[in-house]
Amino acid sequence: MDPKHLDLDPKAIRELCVRYERELVYAKDWMFWFLMVWTILLLGMEWLHFFTARGVPAAMTAGYVVLLGTYIAHKEVLRWTGIAAHIHRGEIFVYIWWGALLVMFLVEYSWGTFRIPEGMTTLAYEVLGYFLVTEVSKAVNTWRKHKKLGNRE
Repeated sequence: MDPKHLDLDPKAIRELCVRYERELVYAKDWMFWFLMVWTILLLGMEWLHFFTARGVPAAMTAGYVVLLGTYIAHKEVLRWTGIAAHIHRGEIFVYIWWGALLVMFLVEYSWGTFRIPEGMTTLAYEVLGYFLVTEVSKAVNTWRKHKKLGNRE
């Protein structure tokens, strides 16, 4: 393509950027709700495993971990690029998994007949690990912005 024929109209570039930003935010919102449905289904399977020893398919758990990681990476990219997205409190996934794990611990302790599936504890640890990574990312991003603003003064 001949560089002379490129239309670099600032208004057109701005419109393209706004459209791209809107699509990124829209994708993140849909991903949140898809992840929430996946969470509920996988959590239900973990409870079935807890009560009936019916195993959870490994692909279901692996897919969840990959999907959660993708959602978090997308959210962090938006944060670091300065794109304002609708706020979905990702911490809810930590509360869901750790709340369920706590209830399983109490049931196991009280009745002594059920055993917490290893996959359940692994998932809870992974979700918490993701949460900690995002908290570090938020802190570094906030520090970077604060430092940049401090250099302007």
